[in-house]
Amino acid sequence: MSSSSSRFLRISATKNLKMELGSSSSRKSRNSGHKLCFCGLKASINQAWTDKNPARRFYGCPRFKFGNGCKYFSWFDEEEARDEIRKKDRIIEQLKVTIAEMRSDLEKKQMETVKDEDEIVRQFEECFV
Repeated sequence: MSSSSSRFLRISATKNLKMELGSSSSRKSRNSGHKLCFCGLKASINQAWTDKNPARRFYGCPRFKFGNGCKYFSWFDEEEARDEIRKKDRIIEQLKVTIAEMRSDLEKKQMETVKDEDEIVRQFEECFV
C-alpha cells in the first residue's frame, strides 16, 4: 500500500464532523451560569432539525413557541463547533493533497502502461515483421 493510500485511509477513518456555525449573542445571568434571553427569562435549550444544522443544540427564548418571544438565539455548542470546523478544514486540505498525489501516481502508472504497450508492439514487430 502506498503512503498516499494509507494516509487517505487514516484520514477517511476520522470521525464525522459537524460543519455548520451560526452567529449568536448571549448574556449569562448573575451567579447561575444560565443564559438569559432578552426578556430576562432563562433561555431554553432546543435542538435544530434543519438540513443545515441537524441535531444541533441552541438556546432560545422560552416564549418563542407561543409567538410572543424576543427571538433570542444562541448556539449551545459554538466553541465546540468552531473547533470542529477547523478540524474539518484541516482534513479537507489533507484530502486535497492526497487526491493530488493519487492523481499524479495514476498518471505515472498510465504513462508506464503506454510505454509497456509500445514496447510489446515494438518487440512483436521485430519478431514477425
